[in-house]
Amino acid sequence: MGALAITNSFSAGTTIVAADMNENFTDVYDWAVGSPTLSASGNTTTVSGILTVSETANFYGNVQLQGAGAFLGFEGASADAYETLLKATGPTAGRTIWLPDNDGTVALTSDITGTVWDDQSNILANSVFN
Repeated sequence: MGALAITNSFSAGTTIVAADMNENFTDVYDWAVGSPTLSASGNTTTVSGILTVSETANFYGNVQLQGAGAFLGFEGASADAYETLLKATGPTAGRTIWLPDNDGTVALTSDITGTVWDDQSNILANSVFN
């Protein structure tokens, strides 16, 4: 479905006919319940306030979160006061963080149990001698 096109126009000082208003409403409704296009490729659509998407959102290309405090938030099965937030500090240079192409859990440094790796002990303890 393409961009919204309203077929009726009204001029100041003229009578507005109910049928014209209904046609405008029908055009808007048909556009909204279809697969509406908010802007053409290469253009920008600005949303002020909160954009809520209640189903799947697909993003193609780059997605940028800008501004102080920007984050990705993950809500659990029920909306409550607890979320998981993914944030970045203010970068001082261009940075890239790669997530591995693998299943598993991302560990935090606080998950390290304090095992000390000193080459001499670990080489002897973890070696097999034939």
